[in-house]
Amino acid sequence: MAIANVIKALNRWINDYFERISMMTGYAVQPSFIKFTILSMIGLSSVSLVLALLSIRLVPKLTILFALIEIVSLLMITMLGIYLVAKVRSRAGKFEKAIVTILLTIIPLLASGEPLVNVINQLTMVRMDPEVVGEFRRIVAEVYGGFDIVNAIRRSINRVPSRTYSDVMSIITESYGISNNIADILMLKLDSIIRREQSTFKSKVQTLSLMMEIYLVSVQLLPLLLIILAISLSPLGSFPINPTALILLLFLVYMPITGMVFYVAMSGLTD
Repeated sequence: MAIANVIKALNRWINDYFERISMMTGYAVQPSFIKFTILSMIGLSSVSLVLALLSIRLVPKLTILFALIEIVSLLMITMLGIYLVAKVRSRAGKFEKAIVTILLTIIPLLASGEPLVNVINQLTMVRMDPEVVGEFRRIVAEVYGGFDIVNAIRRSINRVPSRTYSDVMSIITESYGISNNIADILMLKLDSIIRREQSTFKSKVQTLSLMMEIYLVSVQLLPLLLIILAISLSPLGSFPINPTALILLLFLVYMPITGMVFYVAMSGLTD
């Protein structure tokens, strides 16, 4: 009986965990698929490991096959985990980028005394990322389906993996029906978000400026300097590399690779 209770509790925890992960991805991946894939790959990996250890002495050739199955199973779990993390981060980023638009829309409506359901419904008509608009449509649908507006927003907070979105919506749920100054509180929140984004923007601009200077020196000026030195010193026999080979090496290998590295680094800063 005790074992059965432990198994039920473990199964419930596993289901809740995978449901939580699926919910934070916006249900882009169904929890049943996540559960089936991870558990089946863990089981396949465990069986392959045991068979690989047993076949070392009995059938050594099969050890390689079981080891490959083990590696593929672990790679499948890793790839699924990377995809889920990337999906959650992408979803959080969309709400982070839309939060200023959300606040600029709801603050005047709340200040004018508009019902909260109508405020959320208005957000479904604002031009934002489809995933953000879809979340507000889900809130409205839950309200029309029988949920209280506050509980519907709380459920939305659990679905969205954005700290800023959670802070803003928590202010609404905690203040709604209690305080008449929700718009003023949200205005202060908006001001802090804008100041933070301005500070982040300035920091990124300074970093990009520094990286651009490094790029110009390392990718543009340095190859030209080396080419000039090679051409100047090669007649004297004191330069160890043929100028033609150096030019090909710089233009076909060094500059493309270095340029790609700087491109990836700068793209990461502008995201």
